[in-house]
Amino acid sequence: MPPYASPQMRRRSVVTETGPVVPFPAERRTAQIRRCAGELDSLQGEDARLYWRRVCLELADEMRKLGSSEESARAAVFAFQDEVQQELFRIHHAEEA
Repeated sequence: MPPYASPQMRRRSVVTETGPVVPFPAERRTAQIRRCAGELDSLQGEDARLYWRRVCLELADEMRKLGSSEESARAAVFAFQDEVQQELFRIHHAEEA
């Protein structure tokens, strides 16, 4: 989630018949973030684009299945994308050191 996001955007919950469903924040899925960054780092061109698109669509679908609104699902995907980009930066920065 971007650092400038409002607290409301950061923690949206969905109310269901059994109570609120609060999906685990996508930007805190460290293992998935590292796996995606590693995979993207090993791919190039169209293969990288198709992989990235599939990962983001799957995450959005997962969030919607948990009851998130379209807006919340989109915010979760953007937050996840930000974290993967930061992980890629860390990978390449560590290689340079």
